[in-house]
Amino acid sequence: MKVQKGEIVAARKYSENLYKLEIFSPYICKNARPAQFVNVRCAGFESNDPLLRRPFCIYEIDKKFNVFSILFIVKGKGTAYMANLEKGEILDFVGPLGNGFNIPENKNKFLLLGGGIGVAPLCLIAQNLIENNKTVHFVAGFKDETFYVWERDLIKILRDYRIFSENGAFGEKGLPSEYIYNSLDTFKEYQFLVCGPLEMLKNIQSILRGRKINALALMEEKMACGIGTCMGCVLRIKNKNGDIQYKKICTDGPVFDLMEVCFD
Repeated sequence: MKVQKGEIVAARKYSENLYKLEIFSPYICKNARPAQFVNVRCAGFESNDPLLRRPFCIYEIDKKFNVFSILFIVKGKGTAYMANLEKGEILDFVGPLGNGFNIPENKNKFLLLGGGIGVAPLCLIAQNLIENNKTVHFVAGFKDETFYVWERDLIKILRDYRIFSENGAFGEKGLPSEYIYNSLDTFKEYQFLVCGPLEMLKNIQSILRGRKINALALMEEKMACGIGTCMGCVLRIKNKNGDIQYKKICTDGPVFDLMEVCFD
């Protein structure tokens, strides 16, 4: 992990608030693992506003050209700054950060469930699983057509996927949690990986509670340092003995046992 600077080789606007930056970085492409992230400086080199870096998952890695990408929604001053970056400009970032995802040796089938921007970190995991000859069923849920581009991106790496949108603008109309609930018998031997809004994570946790299904959650949270110092991304965990522990998403995660996460 170190502070780096990488040239932006492409800046793409997918929809009104959805953007992708592609950054040249041999170091990230060599060392990053699925589910890891970078902490980005979202201000010009002569400015400290905003002061704190912003965490972004690594969306894609192209080792042939030493380029990785991040995908983001414009929500505030930091991401608004990033949305205005252009090809040829330099991005300042720290990474790769986090523990990342390791493929369980005893699992061959995986169900990846993403909601909204939470689909982004699952794409690199899906690619990694497929490269290791694992069976992957990908389920993606979106609020509206803001994320329609993902259907095109998912087709590149997947054969088995289902896409849902709440308003039926694309994919199937409905919620992915309803699909999971109605398909539990089909996926009882699958390892679940879930990333998305807290409400979706809580729903999936409730659906799976009491069932012998392994589920991991990729937790997202605002953080300042990304290296475990500021304690700004602490997560409450209730382990199998019933003891409450406090974990840092940036260094202990971002991957956790979904059934141990305390949402209340």
